[in-house]
Amino acid sequence: MLLKSIKLNNVRSYLDQKIDFPIGSLLLSGDIGSGKSTILLAVEFALFGSKPSELPASSLLRHGKNEGSVELSFELEGKNIIIKRNLKKGKNGIKQEVGHVITGGIKKELSPVEMKSQIFDLLGYPKDLVAKGKDLIYRYTVYTPQEEMKRILAEDTDTRLNTLRKVFNIDKYKKIRENSSIFLRSVKEKRKEFGGFISDLEEKKRELEQIKKEISDLDEKIKIIMPKVEKAKEDVNKKRKKISVYEDKVNELNKLRNDSTILDSDLNNIIKNHNKNNNDIERLIKQITELENNLGKEEIIDSAVIKEKVQNLEYNIKKLNEELENIKQKLNEYGINKDKAEEIIDTVSKMEKCPLCLQNVEHEHKNSIKDWEIRNIIEAEQNIKVYSEKEIEIRYKLDSVEKEREVLRESESKIELIKLKMQNIKEKKQEKEDLEKGQIKIKEKIGEINTRKTEVNNQIDGRKNVEEDYKIVKAQLDIALEEEKKLDIEKVTLEKEKESSNRISKNLEEEIEKKSKAKEKLNYLVEMQNWLENYFANLMITIERHVMLQIYREFNELFKTWFNVLIEDETISVRLDDEFTPIIEQNGYETYVENLSGGEKTAVALSYRLALNKVINDIVTDIKTKDILMLDEPTDGFSSEQLDKVRDVLDQLNMQQVVIVSHESKIESFVDNVIKVGKEEHVSKAY
Repeated sequence: MLLKSIKLNNVRSYLDQKIDFPIGSLLLSGDIGSGKSTILLAVEFALFGSKPSELPASSLLRHGKNEGSVELSFELEGKNIIIKRNLKKGKNGIKQEVGHVITGGIKKELSPVEMKSQIFDLLGYPKDLVAKGKDLIYRYTVYTPQEEMKRILAEDTDTRLNTLRKVFNIDKYKKIRENSSIFLRSVKEKRKEFGGFISDLEEKKRELEQIKKEISDLDEKIKIIMPKVEKAKEDVNKKRKKISVYEDKVNELNKLRNDSTILDSDLNNIIKNHNKNNNDIERLIKQITELENNLGKEEIIDSAVIKEKVQNLEYNIKKLNEELENIKQKLNEYGINKDKAEEIIDTVSKMEKCPLCLQNVEHEHKNSIKDWEIRNIIEAEQNIKVYSEKEIEIRYKLDSVEKEREVLRESESKIELIKLKMQNIKEKKQEKEDLEKGQIKIKEKIGEINTRKTEVNNQIDGRKNVEEDYKIVKAQLDIALEEEKKLDIEKVTLEKEKESSNRISKNLEEEIEKKSKAKEKLNYLVEMQNWLENYFANLMITIERHVMLQIYREFNELFKTWFNVLIEDETISVRLDDEFTPIIEQNGYETYVENLSGGEKTAVALSYRLALNKVINDIVTDIKTKDILMLDEPTDGFSSEQLDKVRDVLDQLNMQQVVIVSHESKIESFVDNVIKVGKEEHVSKAY
């Protein structure tokens, strides 16, 4: 990986700045607080995003701005890659927004987490560090902030070792040991579980043997009883066939008895019917005689003549009623005329003035009107008298005709009654004749029934002993059925016992099989526990120690070498102990790092840093950031002579790209390129 350029927009003290990174050694020069370290932090942010504890988003966005961004361009394995991350201020604080990665001209819009995962892939960093939010490889091989390395030297031993394990990707051995301990606990739990499960295995086997013996005994008993059951079934079948014959005979006898009963019933019914018919014939003879006597010598007149007379009379009644109605209308009409004339006379007599013209009515005019209306009254009274006389005459005629009609109707009814009596006599004679004919047929039927009854009784007499024989055979069948039932129950009982024993046996076999498999698993777990406790754990410790020893040797040698390059003082020397803690010897005595001068402390930290960089790049072979190194104020507290040693360090590093942040102007003389960083009115600029 080689940096090409970075664009800063509203990042810390930068407004809008682009910085190009040349190949070779580069010094970012400027006063303290001018914005040099911001460039290195922006590179880290572009690659891995913000980190709440180490590089929060709130520490990157320029104060007073709502949005900002960092765009980093670098070369990786011959490909140009551009990364852009965005910052935005919202209600809940400053957060990263969606950014993009351009690889080989292809742009991908990604979330911050997705971008980090892709960068880890590109740089060959261990995937398990993505979820943990750690970019330790980058921090200890490419860029370590000024105080970061001094902090690792001051940390307690366990923290330092755990950090180094993660950096060298050998913390997996510790995880394996921890996981094996967890797994071992589960193995022990399983052993305990399986041990309890198979504790009664031998007892179950003995129980199975006993059940199998019981099944064998039951098989023998079933084998003995089966012939008896078959013989009993054959005996029952023979007796069933025999009783079937007797059942048919008994059914025939019962049928004959039933036929005899039916014949007796039919005979009784026919005799009753014969007697009833005789009574009915006598009754009819008596009724016919009485009807003929009552009829006597009454003459039957033709009813058609009477009907014609009645119709003529009804026509006359109708005409008279119509005439009477006309007379009533005339009388009513003349009465109205009379009343009207009287009313006019009364009105005119009282009238003094004409109601229309309001002139006085003369006496002569009144008299002429009265005379005229009196004549109308006289005429109406004469007509009323004439029509009243006609009404009386018509009513008399109508009454006479109606009486004549009633007489004719009585004659008509009497004729109809005589006809009914004659018809009744005729019907009764016919009924008597029919009954007499039926009596002849009944006598013939009685003879037939008596003949059939004699035949049936003779057949019944011939089958008197059938029922007794049937009872004997039935009793024999019942005994045979009882014996068959008894043997069947005994056989079924034995079969059910065998079935139950087989079921128990099967369950026991399945249980024994499960327990046997559990025993095999238990033996396997015992072996596994023994292997984990006595071999595997020790093996992991040995492997880790071997790897750590290899790292230690290289790390220790490099640490001493770099320190000797930076400090040419025979009275002071350094080395690492087994826990990678720097040990300082001064004038033959061990001393603490805290007791060293500022330049000596910086030399120890820089030596540790450079040694760590080299070892990581050698051990973790897949990482692709071996060609670049960033040093943040690596010469803090150095004397002029020590600053000269930095030239030797750069020569020995032999890296394609080294970026140094320093305010020491002397370093400018032995780097390939220099970028000046300054700040005016709180705005940083690089040129």
